[in-house]
Order: sequence, then structure tokens, then C-alpha cells
Amino acid sequence: MTLIEHLETNLGPIAEGWKDDLTVGDALRVVRFANQPFQGASTFSTIGLSESKVLLPKGKYCRQEFIFAAWDNYPAAHVASFLLTFAAYVRDQQRPLLRGDVVSPSVPLIPGVAANSIYATSPVIFPETLVRYDGDAIPTIIVWLVPLMEAECLFVKEHGWNRFEDALESANPDLLDLTRSSIF
Repeated sequence: MTLIEHLETNLGPIAEGWKDDLTVGDALRVVRFANQPFQGASTFSTIGLSESKVLLPKGKYCRQEFIFAAWDNYPAAHVASFLLTFAAYVRDQQRPLLRGDVVSPSVPLIPGVAANSIYATSPVIFPETLVRYDGDAIPTIIVWLVPLMEAECLFVKEHGWNRFEDALESANPDLLDLTRSSIF
């Protein structure tokens, strides 16, 4: 099974895709899956990030691909552009995104939204079988990029990911809404 087949088995058929022609080396792509994880939403996935292996803190290697989900009222091309740029940035860092990592605060992820940070975690709202692709000697881990508001990003940095995930469970915010209010 290829990585694309793995993604389609868990998320359905690819609806459309984008490619970053300016990327040096292996081209990054982003694909969109319609009505995932919910009706009226889309899940976007990187393809090609896993061409580079990254070293985990305990000395093992893995590969990663990122997924990002948002309601369909956000322009798909804007979300794809963000994800291509973000994935290229992370690849250039040559280190994995681990559960609980936050990136930013920065500018809004796409024009006109409040979300300006990213939180890396396991894709718990998706099928369990999505999390890991074992089609190679080095596993590919699927990382869910959760959009955060600035106050949430600062909370994770100050209090850690365990307390943040507890707060997320209690507040149960709409994590696909890029203009939602912060839970803090």
C-alpha cells in the first residue's frame, strides 16, 4: 500500500491537490479530502514531506506527514497555501514536530482568520488506523496540526501540552473554526 492509498483508505478519495513548484528538491504537495472529518469540512494532507526522515529524541528515525482540517467556508486554496508553506518551513528545520509542539504566534494562518498558531498532536478525531503508515522500513507518522489562537499558544508554552489537552477536552471548542474564540 502506498502513502496515498493509506490516506484514501482512511479519508476517502482525494478531491483536489496543489503543488509547490518553487520548492527545491522533492516537491511538496497538498491534497484535500472532502467531508472529512465531518460533513461540510475538508481535511488537507501533505504529500512528500515524508521523503525526508527526521530523528526523534530517543534516537530513532521517523517520517512525517501533516493533516489540517477546516470548515469548507475557508478557501481551500488559502488553506493549501498555508500548509505548503508551513510544511516547507518544518522540513527546513530538519526536526520532527512532536506531540505538544507549538509553532508561533505569528500572522493569521490564512487571511481574515484569528488562528495564528499551530499545535501538533495525534489525529484523535480521525480513524485510529490513519496515525501511522508502515509502507517503508521507517514509519510515517501522521501529525494533526490544530489551529490555535495566540492565548492558547502561550498557555501551551507556559503550562505544557497535558494541561492544554485537558482544557481542550473540558471546553470542547470547534477546532475546525479558524475564527473561534480562544478557550482562555
